Amino acid sequence: MTELILTCIIKKEKVGGYSSLCPELDVASRGNTIEEAKKNLEEAVEGHLKTAEQEGMLNDILQMLGITKKDMIKTEHISIPSFSSSLTIPLPV
Repeated sequence: MTELILTCIIKKEKVGGYSSLCPELDVASRGNTIEEAKKNLEEAVEGHLKTAEQEGMLNDILQMLGITKKDMIKTEHISIPSFSSSLTIPLPV
């Protein structure tokens, strides 16, 4: 299966816990620890991509990221520059 590598930005919140953001997809989550914030963001991104596939919008999202089906056939991983950590998400295609 092709994997998509996306940016994961985690920020400590003033009121406790951590917020997490995938800026490429504008998907966010949070958690009580850094690990939980990242795990929750991975789940949110996976859900976002699965819903996009079900609604026939996954190709539009991939195109927005500059990825084509041809790219997905040629490589096992698709890398997008990371500013903090990264998420490796299996693509539902």
